[in-house]
Amino acid sequence: MDRILDYLKDGTQPDNRQEARKLRLDCAKFVLINGYLYRRSYAKPLTKCLRPEKAKEVMKAVHKGECGTHARGRSLVMRILRQGFFWPNIHKDAQAFVEKCSQCQYYADMQRQPAGYLKPINSSWPFAIWGLDFLGSMPTAMRNYKWILVAVDYFTKWIEAKPLTQPTAQNVENFLWANIVCRYGVPMTIITDNGTNFCEEHQINLKYASVWHPHTNGQAEAANKNILNILKKRLGGVKACWPEELPGALWAYNTAPFEVTQESPFSLSFGMDVVIPAATNLEPEAWQTWMDENDDSRRIDLDLLEQKRESAALKCLEHKHRVERYFNRRVNPRDFIQGDLVLKRRLLASNKLGVPKLEPNWEGPYIVREVAGPNAYYLMTSEGTQLPRTSSGDDLKKFHA
Repeated sequence: MDRILDYLKDGTQPDNRQEARKLRLDCAKFVLINGYLYRRSYAKPLTKCLRPEKAKEVMKAVHKGECGTHARGRSLVMRILRQGFFWPNIHKDAQAFVEKCSQCQYYADMQRQPAGYLKPINSSWPFAIWGLDFLGSMPTAMRNYKWILVAVDYFTKWIEAKPLTQPTAQNVENFLWANIVCRYGVPMTIITDNGTNFCEEHQINLKYASVWHPHTNGQAEAANKNILNILKKRLGGVKACWPEELPGALWAYNTAPFEVTQESPFSLSFGMDVVIPAATNLEPEAWQTWMDENDDSRRIDLDLLEQKRESAALKCLEHKHRVERYFNRRVNPRDFIQGDLVLKRRLLASNKLGVPKLEPNWEGPYIVREVAGPNAYYLMTSEGTQLPRTSSGDDLKKFHA
């Protein structure tokens, strides 16, 4: 602005001919009226040129003044131009100003794009990795059963489940011993959102999944959903009878082939297809003939079990790679380092779908105390109070002070 003012007032030009020509071309867009610099504009005949201090005042008044609507980006620039003001880099300055508006940050829309890349959990052998989770609370049944403890194997997708009255650590330890260790041996890893001393005693690698962000334990969550859907259809209107129907629901799930592997959890676990009750309704002679004919076939199935498991593992791996590629296309990486100021999405226990009307969507600002891992952070307040659990990068965004 000073170079343009000097030229319009006194005709001052640079010594360099090329720079002087460029200055004359730039000055053709400006005019000096009563000592004030104006720019010829397409939106209005003339727009007054402002210096940085005055430009901040105008942005503040237009953005959040009495008639401000907290407009963002290009919309804010258009409003300023229609008011008859202009300065160089007006669009860049307006975007930077909006980014630092605290009200715009607290009431910003929720972020739908994931912040971290998908990391599939692969198991190469049956019953090595188990996912553990609670399903409930269910309608109160006999013996005051209200919960279902579900464990799913990551390789075969075999499900073990047990009804419980209370989701206590002792019940979990009893379930792990009776339903997992005594049947399938000591597992290598258990993934759950609850801890137990049982894993330490038996040297089992325990991996935690956050209660608010159970993506790590997605296999158990999917098993819960499938069991619940089967129970709904089998129960009809008698909801309190779900403990009696639970074994049948598990049997139906474990003997049904999966779309990805074309094999059922039963066949991957025991090497052969299950004998369903309909097959036993044959006449005694026909039943004996059927048994003789299938005896050799079952022995061959056991010989081919390793090949079947390898084929299923490759199909699962290929499927997870397809899911990973699809998921990662939508990722908007948001990495934070120790000391960053961030806002955290509000998660209300009474309304997990969103926050009440007229309430901010974000809370904070918080300080990143420690990077716990990929897309996981420990936060604390400005006073030094530490948040009790890790926060996912999906629920954080940078705060511009």
